[in-house]
Amino acid sequence: MAWFCKEEKSEAEDAWDDYVRASNTYSTARRMLFETDPLPAVRKALNGGGDLFAALHLLKDVGWDRPRLVQAVVPELYACSLSLGPPGIFARLVLRRLSGSGHAYAKALHAGLAPLTAATLREEVTDVFAMQALAMLLDDVGALGLLGQWRAAARASPDVDVRELAEDYGEEEHPEPPAPPAAPL
Repeated sequence: MAWFCKEEKSEAEDAWDDYVRASNTYSTARRMLFETDPLPAVRKALNGGGDLFAALHLLKDVGWDRPRLVQAVVPELYACSLSLGPPGIFARLVLRRLSGSGHAYAKALHAGLAPLTAATLREEVTDVFAMQALAMLLDDVGALGLLGQWRAAARASPDVDVRELAEDYGEEEHPEPPAPPAAPL
């Protein structure tokens, strides 16, 4: 008679089973994605042609193991990072992880951020939100030289709110790196 009496699962057990199935499906889909070249799809999603959060979650999850993929989409991540909302938070996290992937990746990231930062400092110097997000990014990735450039631009901004931001990223807490030693003559 026990064959028709099923033991009932709790809601938590059902939810756990659903989670395990979804996790397995996600792992399979991610493996299949990386059997191809995911760069075009990721780039398209970051540029508004797909699910932005799916791309950001993927890069957050695999960025440690695939820093070249993250490095390839630095301009797109940079554009996302200038937001104070969830896309900006995730993009800054992904870029922070890239900067922690080794000296060569950090150096390449800082070099890649230099022209992007310069453009932002020319075009967005009165946008307090973009300037705050940029300062957060530069601080997160340890681009102290670029943060010094940001600080100078913020102090010269015609917007009083932007000028006040420069105080939050003062030289005491965020010093510029020392200049490289001069080459012998």
